[in-house]
Amino acid sequence: MATRTLSRRALRDQYDAEPDEREEDVDDGGGDAADESPKPRARKTAAKPKAPAKPRARKKAVKVLERTVARWAVCDNGAKRVAVFEYKDRAGADAKLADVRARKPGTYYLALVKDPYDPPAEPAVTA
Repeated sequence: MATRTLSRRALRDQYDAEPDEREEDVDDGGGDAADESPKPRARKTAAKPKAPAKPRARKKAVKVLERTVARWAVCDNGAKRVAVFEYKDRAGADAKLADVRARKPGTYYLALVKDPYDPPAEPAVTA
């Protein structure tokens, strides 16, 4: 069962109408009014002013870029690579694309892909 929302204005009027009863409840401590006055706060003595903080040098994380190699890839509609050619062999990639389109049904396209660079192994020097 839902309860009715109280009227804040009515509650405030009721609270303002009873100021004498509240003061009696507060004064039950039996102390003098002078004892209840707030004490003056003691101020701290001003010490030697501090120098402003020096800005800290922040080290930025250096990104190590991975070396990549550009290549031409003949891909099917699912982006699966059918053949991959070096970048300088664009003519070979175009020829393979024409061959695949003629032989197999479906959509094939030529894409420029970047693969991680694996340096060739140096041949062992024998003396």
